[in-house]
Amino acid sequence: MAFHSYEFIFGALPVIFLGFLVAHRLAGWTAAFQFIAVASLAFYAQFSLWLLVVLLTSVVANFATGEALQGLQKNRRAAGILLMAAIAANLGALGYFKYTNFLIDIANAAFGSGFSHAKLLLPVGISFFTFIQIGYLIECYNGQVERPGFARYVVFSTFFPCVTAGPLVLQREMFDQMRNRTDQAFDTSRIAAGVTIFIIGLFKKVVLADSIAPFADPVFNGAADGMAISVATAWVGALCYTLQLYFDFSGYSDMAVGLGCIFGLKLPLNFNSPFKQTNISDFWRCWHMTMTRFFTTFIYTPLAIKGMRRALSSGASRPRRFFAAAAVPALVTFLVAGVWHGAGWTFVAYGVLHGTAIAVNLAWREFAPVRLPDAVGWLLTMAVVVSGLVIFRADNLTVAVSMLSTMWMGTIPHTIMSGLVVIDMKTAIAMILLLGSIVLLMPNSQTMLGRNWVSSDPKPADTDLHAGVLSWRPTVPAAMFTAVICFAAIASIGATSTFLYYKF
Repeated sequence: MAFHSYEFIFGALPVIFLGFLVAHRLAGWTAAFQFIAVASLAFYAQFSLWLLVVLLTSVVANFATGEALQGLQKNRRAAGILLMAAIAANLGALGYFKYTNFLIDIANAAFGSGFSHAKLLLPVGISFFTFIQIGYLIECYNGQVERPGFARYVVFSTFFPCVTAGPLVLQREMFDQMRNRTDQAFDTSRIAAGVTIFIIGLFKKVVLADSIAPFADPVFNGAADGMAISVATAWVGALCYTLQLYFDFSGYSDMAVGLGCIFGLKLPLNFNSPFKQTNISDFWRCWHMTMTRFFTTFIYTPLAIKGMRRALSSGASRPRRFFAAAAVPALVTFLVAGVWHGAGWTFVAYGVLHGTAIAVNLAWREFAPVRLPDAVGWLLTMAVVVSGLVIFRADNLTVAVSMLSTMWMGTIPHTIMSGLVVIDMKTAIAMILLLGSIVLLMPNSQTMLGRNWVSSDPKPADTDLHAGVLSWRPTVPAAMFTAVICFAAIASIGATSTFLYYKF
């Protein structure tokens, strides 16, 4: 039951919202959050009762560990050992469910063994709820957490709008909102804004992303089946997938933010017009923002600080200092980020590509005497982004290399020809132009809702919120426009559509 299903929109969501209002009416925000905790677990249980057991085990174990860490503030050695053990346990569980078969493939290739794949059911959102809780434990160790109580911790770690595909929330973003609430649960302006951005996200997913997917899938599936692809078809397929993933995941993120607003908990943003950025560093500050923030905070920054200290203590030259404090941390961080997305060499290659691109961008800023024109920077950035998403989408590295060699060198490997991939090029190009124009020319969702800020992130200055006639207000015309796109989205819901990030 995904957010863009009839079952959720007309069944689960109204029931959960009514229960939330009744709980608040009877016993205030404490009861309301307790109800949300139960509802979040019930929502996750619809995937599988066994997966609910996995989630609950993780939640209980990490909550208990967090309590223990807060009780060991005066014993740093014991706290450090407990933290490392807890992180290892979390990563071990993630590795078991997500990477066991990948490791089996590596062992079979390296040693010629014949191990069969393990029959494992991948818990939906395990990468998200695992890293959310690891971040919590680190902040417990650093003394940055006030004891939340178990019900609030369950809401933080399993809140149904973000447990399956993010955003990756931080404890302070959630607990601060759950503390000492005196406002009304039925706040019409907040709910109206939440419903609006939910509908915008729904429209992105089922009207835009799902409409361009039929032009991307045949290209990648054909390449995986050994079919030949022309240069034009390869580029069209890559661009279609780029736009499909953008509208699919940003649509999900909008829906999550909207649901959070409806239930009185503002969530962080995940997208801020990433395809408008003119360098790869700024792209990652605006694409999957909470993941970038997490890995920057907990991996890149510690590595950069440690690398700089070592370089300074050894009297290293400026290039060596840069290599130790910027290039290596960037490569390591994005290698981890790539593997975090999935188990396979394509994800390793995706991480290495972006880590290298970030390192090159940082080196250019550090050593180059001139700044590239914005147009050139944008083209280079999108070249990396589109090429990376080809690797990200491809079934394996062979398919990725075949696609990229066709796109960039015009070569069609004769060894894999078994037919020619054919798609409706005119319609596909029209879709690329339409969706690309929306991405590059229109204001993003949060800018449109700037007058009723929907996120836990700080609101930008009013001068940064240029939505013009698309600036949303709780008026009759705005309600009518929202109703039109809602009707279009509801009418476009398909039975087989799913969020792409559910598998990561």
